[in-house]
Amino acid sequence: MITTQAIEQADARATEARRKAAALRKHGAVDAEDMVQRAVTVAVELREAKARQDESLKVRKAAEKPHAAELREMGESLAVSADKVATAAQRAAQALSGLIAAVTAHNEVVHAAHARLMALGLPLGDDAVSAYETGAGRDGELRVFGEYWSPAAADAVAQVVISGVMGSCFGSKHPAARVSDIRVHSLKRGSYGKLVDRITAA
Repeated sequence: MITTQAIEQADARATEARRKAAALRKHGAVDAEDMVQRAVTVAVELREAKARQDESLKVRKAAEKPHAAELREMGESLAVSADKVATAAQRAAQALSGLIAAVTAHNEVVHAAHARLMALGLPLGDDAVSAYETGAGRDGELRVFGEYWSPAAADAVAQVVISGVMGSCFGSKHPAARVSDIRVHSLKRGSYGKLVDRITAA
C-alpha cells in the first residue's frame, strides 16, 4: 500500500538530490542532473501509482458497499472460529504439559522403586542368574514380576503422542507422523515400552 508518507519521502529525496546537484555543479560536475532526474522520476512514478491505487480503492469500496452486512458477518464468524482454534491450542498445550508432568512423576516412582529394590538387596542379575523376575538393574531400570520399567524421556513420550495424533489425522506418511528421533525408537523397543503401550492404547 502506497501511503502519503511514502510520497512525501520521495519528494524529500528529490529535493535533497537537487541540493546535492547544485553543490556538485559548483565543483564542475557534469552528470549531476542524472541524479536529480532519477529522484524526480521515482517521485512522479510513485505519485502516479498512488493515484491509480486510490482510484482502485474507491471502486472496491463501492463494490463492497451493497454486501456490507454480509461481510461484517463473515468477519465476525472468522474471528469466532479463530478464537476457538486459539482455545483448542491452549488446551492442547496444557494437556501436553500435563503429559510431561505425568511422565516426570512416573520417573520419580520408577526411581523410588529402583532405590527400594537396591535397599532390599535385589539386583536384577548376578553371577548365577542374568535376569531375575524382580530386581534393580543399571541406569534406573528394574523388573517387577517380569515386567520391565525404567525412567522415560518425557520429550520422547510427548513426541510419540504427537506423532500418533498426526498419523491418525493426516495419515502415517505425514512427516510429523514419522518418528525419527532415536530416543523414541528406543522408547518403543525398550524397557519402558509398556508405558508407550498404555499411552497408545488409551
